[in-house]
Amino acid sequence: MVIIITLVALFLVFFFFKRHSGPAHLAMIAGLSVYEMFGVQFASWIHKFFAQVPIDLIQTIIYLALILAFPLLLYLRSRHGGLSGIMRIIEAALFSAIMTALLSATLAKYVPFDGLATQISKFISTIEGPIVLVGVISAYIDIMFYRGNK
Repeated sequence: MVIIITLVALFLVFFFFKRHSGPAHLAMIAGLSVYEMFGVQFASWIHKFFAQVPIDLIQTIIYLALILAFPLLLYLRSRHGGLSGIMRIIEAALFSAIMTALLSATLAKYVPFDGLATQISKFISTIEGPIVLVGVISAYIDIMFYRGNK
């Protein structure tokens, strides 16, 4: 249930704020890549300074910063515009689905009483690659068709 609520909340943010989302898409994918390459080592380094904080929590905070916080800040600070019409709905749905897919394992881990979240997380993990690929393609489409202020 928590994953569905997250999906709906993100969709509403991405649909109603009407911002240029291509760079935020790519920032989310870049954040995922950075976390996969350096996240565990960076968390271990931070854990040396904050030994009382569990390393799992530090890793989760770093992951959420790279996947959720920084891309959302970039999205909310970007210019108005981007795609319009039906493409806007599709883009908001894709962006929220990608972000929810990347967050689903973390949500299922920290909300263990939600059996539906666990089932959805397992399903999403099987199709995460194609979801990310579609996100990258939609980000490039958004960037190519962005007109900006002339």
